[in-house]
Amino acid sequence: MEAMVEKEGHDKKKISQNISETVEKHNRFLHPEYGTLMMLIASIILGSVLSPYFRDLFFVLDSSSMYIEYGIIAIILTFVIISGQIDLSVASAMALVACFTATLYEMGVPFGLTLVIGVVAGGLLGAFNGFIITKFSLPPIIVTIGTLSLFRGLAQVLLGDHSIGHFPSWFVGIDMNYLFGFIPFPLIIFILSFIVMAIVLNRTVFGRQIYALGTNERAAKYSGINVQKIKMSLFIMSGLVSALGGIIMMSRLGVARYNLATGGELEVVTLVLLGGADINGGRGNVIGTFLAFFVLVCLKTGMSVANIKIEKQLTVLGFLLIFAIVLSNYIYSKRK
Repeated sequence: MEAMVEKEGHDKKKISQNISETVEKHNRFLHPEYGTLMMLIASIILGSVLSPYFRDLFFVLDSSSMYIEYGIIAIILTFVIISGQIDLSVASAMALVACFTATLYEMGVPFGLTLVIGVVAGGLLGAFNGFIITKFSLPPIIVTIGTLSLFRGLAQVLLGDHSIGHFPSWFVGIDMNYLFGFIPFPLIIFILSFIVMAIVLNRTVFGRQIYALGTNERAAKYSGINVQKIKMSLFIMSGLVSALGGIIMMSRLGVARYNLATGGELEVVTLVLLGGADINGGRGNVIGTFLAFFVLVCLKTGMSVANIKIEKQLTVLGFLLIFAIVLSNYIYSKRK
């Protein structure tokens, strides 16, 4: 009798283990990144149908340079959103740094020095956001909507409706430089940024603290994490990378204007959410954002070569944003 009971218990344990293994195997395919990967494959197929040029790898890689600023910023914004925060001022900060840098150059400041000052200025813009949010315990979405308008307004004050160009030849046309003759230099910057930040997020204490902060801010605080310091660090990082994005865009276009990157915050947030991050924090990964960038490149390039109007492209982008949120939450509910 005891032997039969023991055998029955062993069989139940084995069945339970098999079920657990099956569920775990199933869950591996329920990561948001898999959904993003499927969308990437679908967008490649769609692009190939829309235009034969899309089947040319060089054409697609070269096209990525037009959106690379948003991709680089989205990598850092992934950190911000995972932590339960958000920064909607990134595109306006890009424009303000570009206008500020160009104005300094026009005043006679050596161009190399203006670039350094511009990056520092971007960090200060991020610090301003972080200070307001942490000092007064205000919702980041409200604060950064305010600074979105503030930074764009300051950019317009600096240049008005005018533009500044005639930058040094070594600076203009960063997208025209290639590695191995077919990989645009801006894409190299994006890939290196992804690798470094993926290591930081997944292999460091700082990365674990970001997840903890986004999961439960109060619990993170009681566990000894300096919540205010983490938030300030993230917004400074966001400001710095926005400055870098503004400088890259200024190099690519060869001009600085107050309306650079208008609406860019929508594209950046879409990339992060399309990559599987939760707008409420606690979930996300830069791998998903990396894949989402190429989804955006394929879709926008495909629509452009098919002569689809910009208004319709914005409609697709808005749909993607809603779809990304729904898909991410659906996958998360299935993994519970």
